[in-house]
Amino acid sequence: MQLPGLVTVPHDQAALLDELAAMVGTCFLEEMWYATWLEALDDLGADRSRKLAITQAVIRADYEVTSPYGCVYTLDDRAGAANVYLRSELGGASWPALEEQSARRLESVLTADEQEVLVPRAEAMEPLSDTNWPLALAGDDDYLYFISAGVDPARRGSGAFGRLFKPFLAYADEHGLRCYLDCYTDRLEGI
Repeated sequence: MQLPGLVTVPHDQAALLDELAAMVGTCFLEEMWYATWLEALDDLGADRSRKLAITQAVIRADYEVTSPYGCVYTLDDRAGAANVYLRSELGGASWPALEEQSARRLESVLTADEQEVLVPRAEAMEPLSDTNWPLALAGDDDYLYFISAGVDPARRGSGAFGRLFKPFLAYADEHGLRCYLDCYTDRLEGI
């Protein structure tokens, strides 16, 4: 999708993908699901900087597998970024397969001890975090799925979130598409 006000980030722009993953990963450190998941590292003595590195690695892994499909977007001023797929633009790929690829990439960032505590924690949280539920609701219909989105913490309150989301919502309205977003923070529940 080419959307007004948004830049689609190509997969070969590694430095930009890294920059955006660092920003969005910082946002995800605050999200309830990630905070709960990463609490499993407390017994290993993981500090905030290690947890931040992991959330940033999660976002970067997602970007690696979805950017070839044109699913990574940023505002032109880099105040916010979103990883959003239009189901019909995934071609022969499926979100479950891409999510599995992303998980394998993340494993290479984690130590064996981290994997030993984080994998069971994620499995225990699976009933709350199944990202494949839109597939059942949509049937054969096309839809937009927001994998992740974030605004630079220094730019919160600037309208960046609205500028980031409005082009997607306008596209969805124009094409009669449903939009799906999982969010685990009270602040985002109103979306």
